Amino acid sequence: MIRRGRKEDRTAIFDLYGRNNSISFVNREDYFARKFVPENVYVNEVNGHICASAQVNFCPLQINGRKLAASWLLGQFYDYSRGLKDINALVGELIEQQKYRTLLTVIPTDSPKDYGKYGFEEIYRKRVYTISRSHLDNASYKGVSKDFRIEDLMALYDGFVSHFDGYLVRNRAYWSNLIDLLRFKRYNLAVYYDEENKPQGYMVYYIESGKVTVVEIIYNNGTALTRLVCYALRLKKSIKLYTSENEDLNKAFPKIRYRLETTAVARINDLEMFNHLFSTSVKSTREAFALAGKPLFLSEEYY
Repeated sequence: MIRRGRKEDRTAIFDLYGRNNSISFVNREDYFARKFVPENVYVNEVNGHICASAQVNFCPLQINGRKLAASWLLGQFYDYSRGLKDINALVGELIEQQKYRTLLTVIPTDSPKDYGKYGFEEIYRKRVYTISRSHLDNASYKGVSKDFRIEDLMALYDGFVSHFDGYLVRNRAYWSNLIDLLRFKRYNLAVYYDEENKPQGYMVYYIESGKVTVVEIIYNNGTALTRLVCYALRLKKSIKLYTSENEDLNKAFPKIRYRLETTAVARINDLEMFNHLFSTSVKSTREAFALAGKPLFLSEEYY
């Protein structure tokens, strides 16, 4: 039986995750401490036992000059010993429901083929760069600070993503929640201020034993990019840096290499309504996301 989750299901879902499996980009502690929203959770209950769960959040995405409400499917947990049947039934039902709730559904995943049968297309990919100190000659991190104002982050993000499409619209409440989450995850946030004390870029990163991983970097110019990267490299000899698929950092650092990773699939839930809204005649989700003629940006590993 597929039903809405309840607060009292939390322990069962927590145990389900711990004993069995997940097909989401979710850390258990992060999810239950910061992302678990009972009213957004659905479960597949079989003979009184919860065998699968998933959560549907809602967020606004900027598509072709308009802000569209989007369903965001995450927190997919299931009983591995029973196979995939319970989670497949649950996910199939939730995806069907979104046809009547939002125009667009996004699912974070590195396995796009798992959702092709539901009409989802591989839309978002990221470049993953590896940068070492040898790639920067006499660079400085002057002006980079861990002190910042939320208003500066908001302005930097909004200015940067204006060059892209398909991005999440972030309001002040989003930023407040994000900063709390980053502190909980022990992530760091650093901002570069120029000589006039104007914010020109920021990055979100965390420190591992061998390297620094930069999960988001926003910059107004090459100086901001270089200063932030140099700041990260002061901590470790190399960094792993994630950017959107079309950000070519080789222009700033010619010798670095990257690989591509799929990060999310998407589906236009009602193409007819979408075409009516935008006065167009697209036939696929990929065509819909290409309407603006801009590269795509989506950096929400923590949404």
